[in-house]
Amino acid sequence: MKKRKFLFKIFSVFLSVMMIVSTVTVTSFADSEVVAEETDFVTEITDKIVEIARSKIGYYDSNINEFTSWYYGVDTSASWCSIFISWCADQVGALGTAVPKRASCLSMKNWFEKRGEFYPVTSDYVPQKGDIIFLNTATDGSEGIHHVDIVTQSGFIVNKKGINVRCIGGNTSDLNYNGSEYVTEKVRPILSDRAKIVGYAHPSYEKCDSIIADFYSFIDDNATSILKYFYAKYLEMIFRFELLFENR
Repeated sequence: MKKRKFLFKIFSVFLSVMMIVSTVTVTSFADSEVVAEETDFVTEITDKIVEIARSKIGYYDSNINEFTSWYYGVDTSASWCSIFISWCADQVGALGTAVPKRASCLSMKNWFEKRGEFYPVTSDYVPQKGDIIFLNTATDGSEGIHHVDIVTQSGFIVNKKGINVRCIGGNTSDLNYNGSEYVTEKVRPILSDRAKIVGYAHPSYEKCDSIIADFYSFIDDNATSILKYFYAKYLEMIFRFELLFENR
Protein backbone atom coordinates (compact mmCIF):
# COMPACT_ATOMS: atom_id res chain seq x y z
CA MET A 1 0.00 0.00 0.00
CA LYS A 2 2.80 2.34 1.01
CA LYS A 3 4.57 1.50 -2.24
CA ARG A 4 1.48 2.43 -4.28
CA LYS A 5 1.16 5.77 -2.45
CA PHE A 6 4.83 6.48 -3.03
CA LEU A 7 4.51 5.72 -6.74
CA PHE A 8 1.38 7.88 -6.93
CA LYS A 9 3.27 10.79 -5.36
CA ILE A 10 6.12 10.33 -7.81
CA PHE A 11 3.66 10.27 -10.70
CA SER A 12 1.90 13.40 -9.38
CA VAL A 13 5.20 15.26 -9.11
CA PHE A 14 6.10 14.15 -12.63
CA LEU A 15 2.76 15.41 -14.01
CA SER A 16 3.18 18.74 -12.18
CA VAL A 17 6.66 19.22 -13.64
CA MET A 18 5.40 18.36 -17.12
CA MET A 19 2.54 20.85 -16.81
CA ILE A 20 4.91 23.60 -15.72
CA VAL A 21 7.33 22.84 -18.57
CA SER A 22 4.44 22.77 -21.06
CA THR A 23 3.08 26.08 -19.79
CA VAL A 24 6.50 27.77 -20.02
CA THR A 25 7.06 26.32 -23.50
CA VAL A 26 3.65 27.43 -24.75
CA THR A 27 4.12 30.89 -23.23
CA SER A 28 7.58 31.23 -24.78
CA PHE A 29 6.23 30.10 -28.14
CA ALA A 30 3.34 32.57 -27.87
CA ASP A 31 5.76 35.37 -26.95
CA SER A 32 7.98 34.49 -29.92
CA GLU A 33 4.91 34.60 -32.17
CA VAL A 34 4.06 38.09 -30.90
CA VAL A 35 7.63 39.28 -31.52
CA ALA A 36 7.55 37.76 -35.01
CA GLU A 37 4.23 39.47 -35.76
CA GLU A 38 5.56 42.83 -34.54
CA THR A 39 8.71 42.40 -36.64
CA ASP A 40 6.66 41.57 -39.73
CA PHE A 41 4.38 44.56 -39.09
CA VAL A 42 7.30 46.97 -38.64
CA THR A 43 8.95 45.64 -41.80
CA GLU A 44 5.69 46.14 -43.70
CA ILE A 45 5.30 49.71 -42.40
CA THR A 46 8.91 50.71 -43.14
CA ASP A 47 8.73 49.20 -46.62
CA LYS A 48 5.49 51.06 -47.25
CA ILE A 49 6.69 54.48 -46.06
CA VAL A 50 9.77 54.18 -48.30
CA GLU A 51 7.56 53.07 -51.19
CA ILE A 52 5.28 56.08 -50.66
CA ALA A 53 8.25 58.47 -50.58
CA ARG A 54 9.77 56.91 -53.70
CA SER A 55 6.49 57.28 -55.56
CA LYS A 56 7.14 61.04 -55.46
CA ILE A 57 10.72 60.95 -56.81
CA GLY A 58 11.16 63.66 -59.42
CA TYR A 59 8.35 65.76 -57.97
CA TYR A 60 9.08 69.45 -58.45
CA ASP A 61 7.04 72.40 -57.29
CA SER A 62 7.24 75.71 -55.48
CA ASN A 63 6.84 76.11 -51.73
CA ILE A 64 3.08 76.17 -52.30
CA ASN A 65 2.28 72.58 -53.24
CA GLU A 66 0.17 69.53 -52.41
CA PHE A 67 2.18 68.84 -49.25
CA THR A 68 1.96 72.33 -47.77
CA SER A 69 -1.74 72.43 -48.71
CA TRP A 70 -2.24 69.09 -46.95
CA TYR A 71 -0.45 70.40 -43.87
CA TYR A 72 -2.08 73.81 -43.59
CA GLY A 73 -5.48 73.06 -45.08
CA VAL A 74 -5.13 75.85 -47.65
CA ASP A 75 -2.43 76.97 -50.09
CA THR A 76 0.38 78.32 -47.92
CA SER A 77 4.04 78.92 -48.76
CA ALA A 78 6.45 77.17 -46.40
CA SER A 79 9.57 75.04 -46.28
CA TRP A 80 8.29 71.49 -46.62
CA CYS A 81 10.99 68.86 -45.93
CA SER A 82 9.50 68.03 -42.51
CA ILE A 83 6.01 68.35 -43.93
CA PHE A 84 6.91 65.76 -46.58
CA ILE A 85 8.02 63.31 -43.86
CA SER A 86 4.77 63.89 -41.97
CA TRP A 87 2.76 63.39 -45.16
CA CYS A 88 4.50 60.06 -45.89
CA ALA A 89 3.79 58.93 -42.32
CA ASP A 90 0.16 59.90 -42.72
CA GLN A 91 -0.17 57.72 -45.82
CA VAL A 92 0.81 54.58 -43.86
CA GLY A 93 -1.09 55.34 -40.64
CA ALA A 94 2.01 56.27 -38.66
CA LEU A 95 1.25 59.94 -38.05
CA GLY A 96 1.11 60.89 -34.38
CA THR A 97 1.93 57.41 -33.13
CA ALA A 98 5.39 56.91 -34.67
CA VAL A 99 6.08 60.19 -36.52
CA PRO A 100 4.82 63.65 -35.51
CA LYS A 101 3.10 66.20 -37.72
CA ARG A 102 5.68 68.96 -37.86
CA ALA A 103 6.83 71.73 -40.20
CA SER A 104 10.01 72.43 -38.22
CA CYS A 105 13.00 70.08 -38.43
CA LEU A 106 14.10 70.98 -34.92
CA SER A 107 10.63 70.44 -33.50
CA MET A 108 10.49 67.01 -35.13
CA LYS A 109 13.92 66.10 -33.73
CA ASN A 110 12.88 67.26 -30.25
CA TRP A 111 9.73 65.10 -30.46
CA PHE A 112 11.83 61.98 -31.05
CA GLU A 113 14.47 63.01 -28.51
CA LYS A 114 11.89 63.28 -25.72
CA ARG A 115 10.90 59.68 -26.46
CA GLY A 116 14.47 58.42 -26.38
CA GLU A 117 14.35 57.66 -30.11
CA PHE A 118 16.99 60.11 -31.35
CA TYR A 119 20.60 59.00 -31.87
CA PRO A 120 23.40 61.52 -32.59
CA VAL A 121 25.68 60.73 -35.52
CA THR A 122 28.52 60.40 -33.01
CA SER A 123 26.81 57.41 -31.35
CA ASP A 124 27.21 53.77 -32.37
CA TYR A 125 23.71 53.67 -33.84
CA VAL A 126 23.37 52.17 -37.33
CA PRO A 127 20.49 53.73 -39.32
CA GLN A 128 17.63 51.44 -40.31
CA LYS A 129 15.20 51.57 -43.22
CA GLY A 130 12.33 53.90 -42.31
CA ASP A 131 14.40 55.99 -39.89
CA ILE A 132 14.36 59.77 -40.06
CA ILE A 133 17.72 61.40 -40.74
CA PHE A 134 18.47 64.98 -39.64
CA LEU A 135 20.98 67.18 -41.47
CA ASN A 136 22.76 70.48 -41.11
CA THR A 137 22.88 72.16 -44.51
CA ALA A 138 24.57 75.38 -43.39
CA THR A 139 27.61 76.33 -45.47
CA ASP A 140 28.97 78.85 -42.95
CA GLY A 141 29.84 76.28 -40.28
CA SER A 142 26.96 77.23 -38.00
CA GLU A 143 25.14 74.63 -35.92
CA GLY A 144 21.52 73.59 -36.39
CA ILE A 145 19.15 71.19 -38.13
CA HIS A 146 17.85 72.37 -41.47
CA HIS A 147 16.70 69.29 -43.34
CA VAL A 148 15.18 65.83 -42.81
CA ASP A 149 15.06 62.69 -44.99
CA ILE A 150 13.77 59.13 -44.72
CA VAL A 151 16.40 56.38 -44.69
CA THR A 152 15.68 53.97 -47.57
CA GLN A 153 18.33 51.30 -46.90
CA SER A 154 19.44 49.82 -43.58
CA GLY A 155 23.09 50.16 -42.67
CA PHE A 156 25.91 52.27 -44.06
CA ILE A 157 27.13 52.30 -47.65
CA VAL A 158 30.93 52.35 -47.69
CA ASN A 159 32.81 53.36 -50.83
CA LYS A 160 35.92 55.27 -51.88
CA LYS A 161 34.27 58.54 -50.92
CA GLY A 162 33.61 57.42 -47.36
CA ILE A 163 30.64 56.28 -45.26
CA ASN A 164 27.22 57.13 -46.62
CA VAL A 165 23.50 56.74 -45.90
CA ARG A 166 20.87 56.21 -48.61
CA CYS A 167 17.81 58.38 -48.03
CA ILE A 168 15.01 60.32 -49.69
CA GLY A 169 13.47 63.68 -48.93
CA GLY A 170 11.38 66.55 -50.20
CA ASN A 171 12.18 70.25 -50.53
CA THR A 172 15.72 69.31 -51.56
CA SER A 173 17.98 69.65 -54.60
CA ASP A 174 18.09 67.25 -57.53
CA LEU A 175 20.91 64.72 -58.04
CA ASN A 176 23.07 67.48 -59.49
CA TYR A 177 22.39 69.63 -56.42
CA ASN A 178 20.38 72.16 -58.39
CA GLY A 179 17.40 73.93 -56.86
CA SER A 180 15.76 73.03 -53.58
CA GLU A 181 12.18 72.07 -54.41
CA TYR A 182 12.48 68.44 -55.52
CA VAL A 183 11.79 65.02 -54.06
CA THR A 184 15.09 63.18 -54.52
CA GLU A 185 16.73 59.97 -53.29
CA LYS A 186 20.43 60.41 -52.57
CA VAL A 187 23.42 58.74 -50.99
CA ARG A 188 24.47 61.22 -48.33
CA PRO A 189 27.99 61.12 -46.84
CA ILE A 190 28.42 61.15 -43.08
CA LEU A 191 31.03 63.89 -43.50
CA SER A 192 30.18 66.58 -46.01
CA ASP A 193 30.59 70.31 -46.47
CA ARG A 194 27.21 70.47 -48.18
CA ALA A 195 24.97 68.57 -45.73
CA LYS A 196 26.28 67.14 -42.47
CA ILE A 197 24.32 64.36 -40.80
CA VAL A 198 23.42 65.37 -37.24
CA GLY A 199 21.60 62.23 -36.15
CA TYR A 200 18.85 59.69 -36.69
CA ALA A 201 15.41 59.02 -35.22
CA HIS A 202 14.14 55.46 -35.00
CA PRO A 203 10.31 55.75 -34.97
CA SER A 204 8.27 53.27 -32.93
CA TYR A 205 6.40 51.91 -35.93
CA GLU A 206 5.17 48.98 -33.83
CA LYS A 207 2.86 51.45 -32.05
CA CYS A 208 0.97 52.24 -35.26
CA ASP A 209 -2.65 51.20 -35.25
CA SER A 210 -4.49 54.24 -36.54
CA ILE A 211 -3.90 57.78 -37.74
CA ILE A 212 -3.73 60.02 -34.69
CA ALA A 213 -2.69 63.63 -35.12
CA ASP A 214 -0.20 64.77 -32.49
CA PHE A 215 -0.36 68.36 -31.21
CA TYR A 216 -1.72 69.84 -34.43
CA SER A 217 -5.33 68.88 -35.01
CA PHE A 218 -6.81 68.26 -38.44
CA ILE A 219 -9.28 70.78 -39.78
CA ASP A 220 -12.73 69.43 -40.59
CA ASP A 221 -13.14 69.04 -44.35
CA ASN A 222 -16.62 70.52 -44.00
CA ALA A 223 -15.37 73.65 -42.28
CA THR A 224 -15.97 77.02 -43.90
CA SER A 225 -13.27 78.63 -46.03
CA ILE A 226 -12.78 81.46 -43.54
CA LEU A 227 -12.23 78.95 -40.72
CA LYS A 228 -9.70 77.04 -42.82
CA TYR A 229 -7.94 80.32 -43.61
CA PHE A 230 -7.56 81.33 -39.96
CA TYR A 231 -6.57 77.79 -39.02
CA ALA A 232 -3.84 77.85 -41.69
CA LYS A 233 -2.58 81.19 -40.41
CA TYR A 234 -2.54 79.80 -36.88
CA LEU A 235 -0.36 76.86 -38.00
CA GLU A 236 1.83 79.20 -40.02
CA MET A 237 2.35 81.35 -36.92
CA ILE A 238 3.48 78.25 -34.98
CA PHE A 239 5.78 77.32 -37.86
CA ARG A 240 7.39 80.79 -37.88
CA PHE A 241 7.73 80.64 -34.09
CA GLU A 242 9.49 77.26 -34.33
CA LEU A 243 11.83 78.61 -37.01
CA LEU A 244 12.73 81.55 -34.77
CA PHE A 245 14.04 79.20 -32.09
CA GLU A 246 15.49 76.76 -34.61
CA ASN A 247 17.75 79.44 -36.03
CA ARG A 248 19.09 80.56 -32.66
